[in-house]
Amino acid sequence: MQVSIAQQGRIATDQLGGARLADGARSSPASIRERAASVLDALLTNRHLPIAVALLSVLGMISALTGGWQLDDYFQRATLLGYGDAKPINTFVQYIDRAHNLAQLDYGTLPWWGSPDLHMAFFRYASTLTMMLDYRLWPNHPALMHLQSLLWLAAAVLAAALLYREVMGATWIAGLAALMYAIDGAHAVPAAYIANRNALIAGCFGFLSILEFVRWRRLGGWRSRSLSMLMFALALCAGEMGLASVAYLVSYAVTIDTGGIRTRIMRLLPHGGVLGAWALIYKLGNFGSQGSGFYVDPLHNPLGFGGAFCQRALFLLMGQWTPIPAELSMAFAPGSSTALHMSEFSFAVAALLLVLFIPLILRDRVVRFWGLGLMLSLIPISAVGPENRLLGFVGLGSMALLAQVTQFLFTRAYPGLLARIWQGFAWAATLLLLATHLVAAPLLGIARIAYLKDTSSRMTRAIASVPTDSSIASQELVLIDPPDHIYLVTAIWAVHLLQKEPMPRHLRALSTGGTIEVTRVGPRSLQVSFPDGFFPTAFSHYVRSPNDRFSTGQRLALPGMTVVVESLDAHGDPERVLYKFPVPLEDPSLRWMRWKDGVYVPWTPPAVGKTARFSPQAGIF
Repeated sequence: MQVSIAQQGRIATDQLGGARLADGARSSPASIRERAASVLDALLTNRHLPIAVALLSVLGMISALTGGWQLDDYFQRATLLGYGDAKPINTFVQYIDRAHNLAQLDYGTLPWWGSPDLHMAFFRYASTLTMMLDYRLWPNHPALMHLQSLLWLAAAVLAAALLYREVMGATWIAGLAALMYAIDGAHAVPAAYIANRNALIAGCFGFLSILEFVRWRRLGGWRSRSLSMLMFALALCAGEMGLASVAYLVSYAVTIDTGGIRTRIMRLLPHGGVLGAWALIYKLGNFGSQGSGFYVDPLHNPLGFGGAFCQRALFLLMGQWTPIPAELSMAFAPGSSTALHMSEFSFAVAALLLVLFIPLILRDRVVRFWGLGLMLSLIPISAVGPENRLLGFVGLGSMALLAQVTQFLFTRAYPGLLARIWQGFAWAATLLLLATHLVAAPLLGIARIAYLKDTSSRMTRAIASVPTDSSIASQELVLIDPPDHIYLVTAIWAVHLLQKEPMPRHLRALSTGGTIEVTRVGPRSLQVSFPDGFFPTAFSHYVRSPNDRFSTGQRLALPGMTVVVESLDAHGDPERVLYKFPVPLEDPSLRWMRWKDGVYVPWTPPAVGKTARFSPQAGIF
């Protein structure tokens, strides 16, 4: 039975032994609390609340309008404007085949350690069409592109709020869940990052699919069932995140729907047909990912995905429930003490959440629906490195659980010592989580938007330090220690192309940005050692899977440079690499630069036999 906030406040007061106030004590603190609770209850159950929280989500992220183009937006902008060899409709098809990769290796937009068999092709055509619309109507106005993203955010939040009401009724619990979802800081990156708009679109259509399915089961009729299937198809076409819709559809069938289990599953067969058609197109179109340490395709590498899921799911839960973003887990070298401590913390968060929600899960099927949906939704998004921008579907179930545990604490009695111990823990944990998601979350979202904008500014500032004089077109740009290849080397091509500036003849990076020792062993060669490991962070494996092993003596001949892997470390990664050039290192055809204080600065190779040591410096993140 659902009761109002004011009623629950009175119940809680009685359970704690509080006495009823006399009729005349209307201005007492308890009476004021009851009136405040009544007002809050009226607001959270108002029939216009779904629209209100949708507008609130836009207001909370309004600073996204000033973000301009950021990070991957430059790559996608180049494609959508017709530069390069990709068609605009294939904006999310990044690495196609071996021939394409070898061409990128030759030029240097793919580093020498990148896998020649790297494959990243994503089926996101519904989202791509919205971007093509941007470039048809306002190609030079990023604020209007961000406005479209904010409208998709509002639509997704509206759909979530309607779904909460459909499942939990027009109660303050559904209203509280909708409010917390609307101001969740995890929406910041999809709202402010045009390249990640696909997460909002997939979420919007996915939530509508679940909503219409629940309505069909409650009211019947072919219209809701057909709409649910259509929305599911659009969610899948918007992005792989749309697969998380399956999590809540299956969860509803298992936990809430009526009839035998066979009957419940049979009701999902039409959605299974949509999923099967999508999977067939995905397979025949050669979509998916392979050869990356950031994307792990469960179909190509099921064992690798299973191992990655166990770790990434914990980081995603940490990102959803605490102020610590999931992507921080990728900032440290795998196996380092800091990475280990973060893994331990994420495990502790998951364990505490389990303890908090166990009493609800055992006695309430609606709680089981949200909890199972949340857990199953972690599966598809764990194919990508853990980041808060992926938490749209996870947040859907999380906010419902938090609202329901709040209601549970107000209305339940706690007989027995063990129950009272749990009660104390639950009150402390719930109050902390409410403070996090009602007070800290929107502020963290605003801070995240500002951080993303600053990060992109640091990227463009760094790329602006790359020479653009006329001679660069006939020179090899050799970068000793870029902290990141994707956004500080590959992006040079996209930014210079868009700005119509001269391009280096080739791009050459000698390291992934960790500690390196550079020794000149001859007039035309450098030997580079990596005392702390070749891959300093999990993200540095972006273009090469850890399963793609190097070999001692491995040789790669590139235009203007030959790479020889002389020795490997205990992890099987390069420990010492020899770089050979066809001309003396002082030749004007070589433009040497190193990373210093956020920009590239000129660098002069040392004399033969001398060594220069470079310590890692902060990149743009």
